[in-house]
Amino acid sequence: MTTPSPPKPGLGVLPIFGLAALSALIFFAAFPPWGVWGLVLLAPIPLALACRLAARARTLFVMVFATQLVLWLVVQSWVMDVTLPGYLAFSLYLAVLCSVQALCLRALCRGALGLPLTVAVPLVLVGFDWLKGSVIFNGYPWYLWGQPLIDCPPLARLAMLGGVAVPAVIALAASGLAAELLLGLFCVSNRTRLVARCAPGVLVLLAGGVLVLLQPASEVGLGESRSILMVQTNLTTSNKIRWSEEDKRRDVRSFMELSIDGVAAARQAGDTPELVVWPETMLPSVGFEYGDIFTRSIEQLVDELDVPFLVGTGSYPDLRVNDDGEAEWDREYNSAYLVTPSGAPHERVDKVFLTPFGETMPYISNWTWLETQLLAFGAEGMAFELDAGSTSVRPALPREADEPPVHFAVPICFEDTMPEVVRGMVWSEGARAANLLINISNDGWFGTSDAGRAMHTLCARWRAIENDLWLVRVANTGDSLVVDPSGAIVDRVPSGPRTTGTRLVEVGVSRSAPTAFARLGETFGFLCGLAMGMALVVEWTSRRRQHAGSVPSDIPAQGGAA
Repeated sequence: MTTPSPPKPGLGVLPIFGLAALSALIFFAAFPPWGVWGLVLLAPIPLALACRLAARARTLFVMVFATQLVLWLVVQSWVMDVTLPGYLAFSLYLAVLCSVQALCLRALCRGALGLPLTVAVPLVLVGFDWLKGSVIFNGYPWYLWGQPLIDCPPLARLAMLGGVAVPAVIALAASGLAAELLLGLFCVSNRTRLVARCAPGVLVLLAGGVLVLLQPASEVGLGESRSILMVQTNLTTSNKIRWSEEDKRRDVRSFMELSIDGVAAARQAGDTPELVVWPETMLPSVGFEYGDIFTRSIEQLVDELDVPFLVGTGSYPDLRVNDDGEAEWDREYNSAYLVTPSGAPHERVDKVFLTPFGETMPYISNWTWLETQLLAFGAEGMAFELDAGSTSVRPALPREADEPPVHFAVPICFEDTMPEVVRGMVWSEGARAANLLINISNDGWFGTSDAGRAMHTLCARWRAIENDLWLVRVANTGDSLVVDPSGAIVDRVPSGPRTTGTRLVEVGVSRSAPTAFARLGETFGFLCGLAMGMALVVEWTSRRRQHAGSVPSDIPAQGGAA
């Protein structure tokens, strides 16, 4: 392709700042709390124009960094209440990543390759989403460009093919096409060249339209169903970190009373829950293997109500008391137990993916001393002592003898935002191993930020589409809700976030064949990242050759005569 020719000398500081700020503002409005999903199609346009028209790469980097830093300081403000140094570092990291992304987009559309924006925009933005969401620091798949498209069902259901990256590429190709047309109106006199540069985007949109028409709709009807009682607690983070023995007993008693009332109300309405679900870490116990006053209370409650409970708690499977009377253990997990009226042993699900910087420090946790010092500096009161589970356990709901089993996967908290983690829970050796997703989470960490809670939900909804099954989310401080296989929220605890409440819900049981995502996972996003990397290598090589060829001919070769 020929190298594009933007206006000379290009745009200076103020216009580039305006474009970068406009992009950041529109991006912000596309996500919770505003959630205007259509704006995600507009946000890349001013960014693409800034990358193509900036007179200097340095100007582009600084202006994008400045606007993105403000964006992330606002979006991630809830982290401030947990750790101020971590909040600043997290915001700086995301701002730098977005600035580097802009430089890469500039290099591919203005350099030797001269990629049209219809190609460069989806390639770079989805490639960086894959790096941010799956690779760097173990992955942070929040605020990806395609995620607001969950509220556009025709595009969202394409996630069954390869995750959120598939609808994102189609949407971003449309954004790149719009940016290319805007440039053509003011900057390109050769209309044939403009058509050539727009053609790839048109082809992607046509292909996307064909995929939408060919993709079968998810089965969202109930069909085979089960009834589940969601129990939403409202335990503040400060209490969770500094939980006194008196507070533990009071809080657990209130959770039990909430559950008793919920089961009684269901039975009065002519229904009985097949499972009662509590959020993550709401039972302050040492696990059911060793037992304590809290585990015995739950076992007694399960016997009295004759209904199984899924409860989130810590577990210490090898807990023992030494000769000095002190407790010792080798392993500590963030777990969920299925407690049934049939008694112990109770099936346990361990969290297999620890939350980066919430339960582990990527790379840093390999050095215990360094991790301890950083925690003391940035998050006093927290301790990263958890181990990651080694296997995915899929408990089964109670059933009659002639009924097929209903196995459910239990992603715990942050796990529900990780596509590959949930994929490994739902599928095994190419076959469906889980018929339902039940996510338990402690969203008390978001404090008063209901936008953070809504963003967590937004991320989780994609797992229902990718794996073609129902999702139940039961969260401390909310939102506790049900998502059908199309990604739509169909029921929730009506009292909303930061309240206590219960809700008896009917959820479908999925027995469908493996989706393309089940077989391929995030391969599509990986290929975008790989293609972007290869294009950048070609661009870097071309620039080096051009630089080498620009040496004046009157300079003698090394060792030659003057």
